[in-house]
Amino acid sequence: MKKTGLIFDMDGVILDSEIQYFKVHQHMFKTLSIPLDHTQYATFMGKTGDEMWEELITQHELPHSTEALLALEHELFQQHAKPEACGLKDGVKELMELARMEGYRIAIASSSSLEKITRVITHYGLTVDAYTSGFEVPRSKPDPAIFRLAAQRIDQAPEACIVIEDAANGMIGAKEAGMEVIALLDERMPAQILHHADHVVSSHAAIGEILRNR
Repeated sequence: MKKTGLIFDMDGVILDSEIQYFKVHQHMFKTLSIPLDHTQYATFMGKTGDEMWEELITQHELPHSTEALLALEHELFQQHAKPEACGLKDGVKELMELARMEGYRIAIASSSSLEKITRVITHYGLTVDAYTSGFEVPRSKPDPAIFRLAAQRIDQAPEACIVIEDAANGMIGAKEAGMEVIALLDERMPAQILHHADHVVSSHAAIGEILRNR
């Protein structure tokens, strides 16, 4: 089937923010005396923060509430990982322009809040047809609902969509939604499980080549 929808994850795919979140979490884990397990941390990527902290509170019997840790996390993100300060991943705008020329409808499917998604779109002048947040569906990634909603909002069948993801949770959800998946690697981050991906690349330029060569 001809592909006519291109769905971007936001953090780590559009916005160069995952590395900043990782640094904040490294600091928090050290303060909370939580050992940093890279394999476990990779399973948190793509999920909402409350899911991560709920699991860690239970696992390590932390004397903190999810709300308290989310508040601290938010404060540190505001200091060290503001969307306006993170910058875009190299080649994002060029890839979006190419996708437009190739006839794709473009969406963002992110576990972040709607407020943050709109901040990123406005600040960086991104041209997208629609966006969805993990807060709009009963369960965020790896559940496929966010991707199905994104496809619906750009009037595309799920099987006509390609998803660009940097986290295994997103790849799992996109495949379950019936979509083609491109995994975008970042060597600075904990390694992801990639067997759900149809393509594995390390740059947006390489994604552009995939689109051109169809």
